[in-house]
Amino acid sequence: MSIPVAFVAASVIEAVAIHFLVPWQWLRVVLLVATVLSLIAIGGWLAGRVVHPHLVSARTVVFRSGTGIRVEVDRSRISRASMVRRFGETANVIVDDRLVLPGPDGTVVDIDFDRPLSVTLPKRLSKASPTTIGGLRLHVDQPGEFCAALGPN
Repeated sequence: MSIPVAFVAASVIEAVAIHFLVPWQWLRVVLLVATVLSLIAIGGWLAGRVVHPHLVSARTVVFRSGTGIRVEVDRSRISRASMVRRFGETANVIVDDRLVLPGPDGTVVDIDFDRPLSVTLPKRLSKASPTTIGGLRLHVDQPGEFCAALGPN
C-alpha cells in the first residue's frame, strides 16, 4: 500500500503547490481537475482489488486481479503455498512459468501446482491462448491465513 499512499500524498502536495505557484486561474483549475482525476483513478484501482478478491472454497481456489484476470484452480492441484516476499514485480506478468498477480508492493505468496495448468489470459499477458503456468505469485493482505486456508482439508 505504500506506493498508492505515496501517489496520494504527492498529489495533495502538488495541488497545494499549484495553488501558490501558478499565477493563471484557468491553468490552476485545469491542473487541479487533472489532480482530482488522478486521485479518482488511484481510488478506483484500489477498489477493484477489494471488490474482486481471491476466493478459497472447499473444492476450488479463484485467483483474481481486478476484472481482467481470473484463474480457477482445483484445490487438489495445489502442491505448495508458501510466504515469500518479492518486490520486483508490480504489474501482472508471466515470469519463469509463473503468473504474477502483485499488489502495489509486490507479492507475498508463492503457489506451486502439482503439474502445469492451462489458463486463458488477456492478450497483453500472453500471446498464446491458452497459456500453461506452473504456479502463481500473488499479493494477499494476510498471507499466513491465506496459506493456512490452502493447506490440506
